[in-house]
Amino acid sequence: MSRISQSLSVLYVLAGPLWVIPTIAQPIQADHTTDTEVIQDGNRFDIDGGTQSGDGSNLFHSFQEFGLDQDQIVNFLSQPGIKNILNRVTGGNASVINGLIQVTGGNANLFLMNPAGIIFGADAQLNIPGSLTATTATDIGFGDNNWFSAFGDNDYLSLIGTPSVFRFETLGTPGAIINQGQLEVTPGNNLTLLGGTVISTGELAAQEGKITVAAVPGESLVKITQEGHLLNLEIHPLLTDQQSLTPVQLPELLTGPDVGHATEFKDNGDGTVTLQDSGITLESGDVAAKEVTAETATLSANNNLTLVES
Repeated sequence: MSRISQSLSVLYVLAGPLWVIPTIAQPIQADHTTDTEVIQDGNRFDIDGGTQSGDGSNLFHSFQEFGLDQDQIVNFLSQPGIKNILNRVTGGNASVINGLIQVTGGNANLFLMNPAGIIFGADAQLNIPGSLTATTATDIGFGDNNWFSAFGDNDYLSLIGTPSVFRFETLGTPGAIINQGQLEVTPGNNLTLLGGTVISTGELAAQEGKITVAAVPGESLVKITQEGHLLNLEIHPLLTDQQSLTPVQLPELLTGPDVGHATEFKDNGDGTVTLQDSGITLESGDVAAKEVTAETATLSANNNLTLVES
């Protein structure tokens, strides 16, 4: 192939059925720390307002809860001058997304930050014009030490430029990201999943773009380097002692009350879970993926990287 990676396909061979988690999503609810408005029209939630950066290029929303049931749509209202829409979830519950995420009115990239954890259910889909970044980081960085924090107050006027640094202040393993759905961005855009554990039994696709999937240890700083560099992912230990947060742990995330009982999983009682009838055990710090399609794919695990028939 002339490209670094035109297509990376990973296939699990399971003796039993594929992993299916019945999901119970939370309603979408603003926490009123930004000027975010959630307008419900039937099964669609329009996200309007928000708070902009000083140059108007970045738009920020803050939610108490953020989740979607099957057949529900969240529609972020944008405009041509907005380059990035950044969202945080502050309520302490994982985001269970089992519907459609879309952006209308502009070509903005979309960021979702929830340190407690993020689950994309089997019916999760994307209809966004730009790139998607989902992360369980505690902060997203702009330029010289300007941070969009998952909790507390932010100086939104100073958050100018391209978000490219992610701080994980969590002690131990940060929150997990689970994908069962079809997450596909439009050609030429990027798809990034950064968490303490990342498991995808669905599809990740970024035709002519980049996919970055990384399991990041706690108390770390992640940098997405600029175009033209050979490596596009750097992970460094934090140099300062910051206040740490406790995410939802992997077995609780997969089998807890927020997502219903995951009958395809067995909680081993030691911080790991096993896909029933498969012999595959997953634990904190793992990256596991079923199907990844991109021009360039970077997968990095803090513990085990599971790629079968890749």
